[in-house]
Amino acid sequence: MTPARTLPIRLAPQPGEALDSWWEAIAHRLGATTGDVLASMGLLPRGSARPVDSGILRRLVTVLDADQAAAISWSAGPTEAQAHAMTLARWDGRAHVVDAQRRRVEARHVWGRARGSRYCPACLAASGGRWRLSWRLGWSFACLDHRLLLVDACPRCNRMPRHFPATTRHPLIPGRCHSPSERDAPPVRCGQPFEEVPALTLAARGPVIAAQELIEKTISLGQAGFGVYQDHPQPSLALFGDLRALACILLRRVPDTGRLAGFVPPEILALHQQPLPEKRRSFDPVEETRPGRLAPRRAATAALAITAALHILQQRDVHAAGAVLRHLISHVDGSIPLVIGLRWAHTSPVFDAIHLATLAPRLGGPDQLRFRIAHQLPRKPGRSAATRVAERARRTPTQLWPAWSVRLSPLDGALSRTIRPALSCYLLLVGGTGDFTTTARLLHAPVEDRLGSHMTFRLTKRGHFHGISLGLLALADYLDQEGSPIDYARRRGLDYRDLMPLDTWTQLCRDIDFEAGGVRRHQFVRALLFERLSGLPTPLAPAAYAPSTTELRTMLRTFETDLTPALMSQLEAHTAEFLTRQGIRDEPVSWQPPTDIVRDLKLPGYDLRDIDPGMLHRLIRDERLTTAQAARCLGVSHDAVRFVLQEQPAPPAEVKNAKWERGATVRRARAALPRDKFARFYLDEYRPLKWIAEHAGVNEEAIKVLVREYGMKRDGRATRWRQIDLDWLRDQRAAGRTCRELAEETGFSLGMISYLGRRHDLPGRRPVRKG
Repeated sequence: MTPARTLPIRLAPQPGEALDSWWEAIAHRLGATTGDVLASMGLLPRGSARPVDSGILRRLVTVLDADQAAAISWSAGPTEAQAHAMTLARWDGRAHVVDAQRRRVEARHVWGRARGSRYCPACLAASGGRWRLSWRLGWSFACLDHRLLLVDACPRCNRMPRHFPATTRHPLIPGRCHSPSERDAPPVRCGQPFEEVPALTLAARGPVIAAQELIEKTISLGQAGFGVYQDHPQPSLALFGDLRALACILLRRVPDTGRLAGFVPPEILALHQQPLPEKRRSFDPVEETRPGRLAPRRAATAALAITAALHILQQRDVHAAGAVLRHLISHVDGSIPLVIGLRWAHTSPVFDAIHLATLAPRLGGPDQLRFRIAHQLPRKPGRSAATRVAERARRTPTQLWPAWSVRLSPLDGALSRTIRPALSCYLLLVGGTGDFTTTARLLHAPVEDRLGSHMTFRLTKRGHFHGISLGLLALADYLDQEGSPIDYARRRGLDYRDLMPLDTWTQLCRDIDFEAGGVRRHQFVRALLFERLSGLPTPLAPAAYAPSTTELRTMLRTFETDLTPALMSQLEAHTAEFLTRQGIRDEPVSWQPPTDIVRDLKLPGYDLRDIDPGMLHRLIRDERLTTAQAARCLGVSHDAVRFVLQEQPAPPAEVKNAKWERGATVRRARAALPRDKFARFYLDEYRPLKWIAEHAGVNEEAIKVLVREYGMKRDGRATRWRQIDLDWLRDQRAAGRTCRELAEETGFSLGMISYLGRRHDLPGRRPVRKG
């Protein structure tokens, strides 16, 4: 670098002035060339003949190193901070990106302008031809001081001012066009006075001025916090990335430019629609083959695109912004010229959310869950989505938790065995990359592939899907952050064939004086425990107790009325022992995520905590209603009643007559008829159940319970006569005893005694036939 020397005249830079404008003003005051001034400052080699080709001047205007800033300060008077403030590096990271190594503005990054400058004729006239640095930004299109649209070309030579460095070998006049003129021979500098160029006047409170004010405010703050950014503030550079992407969409995809007429005055729209010169000359800007990719050449185009884009970004949320953008770009047939896989560089998550919200009406239910459309900030699945979903699958039962399924299911919705597995599959779709079939396979859900889209269509048609989506999003976020104490993937792989065997069930019922019932009740208990432990639907239980028919599944849905607090306590203890035998000691028997996380959401279902257990118990015990009837009385779903009774079973009903109390009657029968005595009456003497019941002083139902408990089975009714001693019967008949007396003594029917008398020709009086 050439050693610097102090200048004889020092000229203070004006506020916001560009570095090249300042040294040109100094050269004009000294009557020297800019080359001499720069060489005196130590910025150019002395005698440099071709600074244009070397690009030295452009790099100096872009960024200064510490030595250059110090040389300027020592030579011309401004501080080093003032020197740096006159370069484009002033807005590095806020309005554009400067490549510090190559010392140039990245033109393809958020509308950075490496060359050229717009201008305000009134400002140039007032400042004596001094150029503002902000005019070189791609985001500058209006002058706020004079309310003028910036001019982007010289009217005489049709070139963009300062698109390439000016000469350093000839004196320059500030405020004049320094571009080569093709109208003169030999070519000379154009020399057009820029303060004489007419400019379009803008309304003081119009949308264009408001847009420029918002742009400058955002640059000064370095952050965007308006409109869609209120809840999600973004750096100013991210805002400009979003503006660039929206400008590309609006300039390319709006089918009719007239839709943008309401954002700017008609004069600006007319300037935007004017065709560019067909002839391209040296040093002209690159032709814009894809509008919006680079900073527009015309201030009118920039004003139109930025004003319309800011109108979208100033909406209250991303969904409203997406609706506005959708209205602008939609075709007459309703199609949207955007695709879900389109990716934009240098944009913020807010723009990605607007992009997805724009396409929301065209997305199916599974895709809306995958992209979290119902959330205030939709987003695409990230790189870790597959891992996160796989982990969530381990924390999710095949059938969604009872409290959550009731909260999310419409009161008039589908059957529980259909919607509960579907909701679990939808839960895995949130933020994932797979489809409904993949999630169903992860959860071992017995659902058809078409159920995913079919059910979301029905829920959307009824107006429930948006609320359900919000609930599933909240639940997915909770599971991803807090996890679950139960590994449902391990639970799904356990062997449940030995769950609650018959002898354990019988002994358990004896311990709490509960009627064990028959095979069906035992089957229902095992199915209920299987569902609570594994999270799987009961049809997937082992074949020994799986309700395989519609009738059995319907009966199982009413089994909760037989549960009591004592029985559920014993069942919980048994399931805990079962898990211990399976090697699971660190998990609770059952668990559900708290529903408080969706307390403020408007969901189609019902909160189980709003059901009065006392009222439900009175309906079940006192009025002897079924679960379906109780649900209709309470105005809730059938599943809601079932799940409340599983967690808070109804106490046994109070019995007015102890003779008919089921537990007490069975206890008296068991005490009066031990196994050996009961076997003598029931198997050896073949006594009827009515006779045995009267002998023990109980009812026949209690005797049936003993038959099942003792596991006794006797031959059919056709062989009962073989149990009677015919010699004794002949002697009794010969003694004159009647058939009725013998029937009452033996416990056989009158018809049987009469039949035996006729068959074996026994003595005694026979009944006379009528007629």
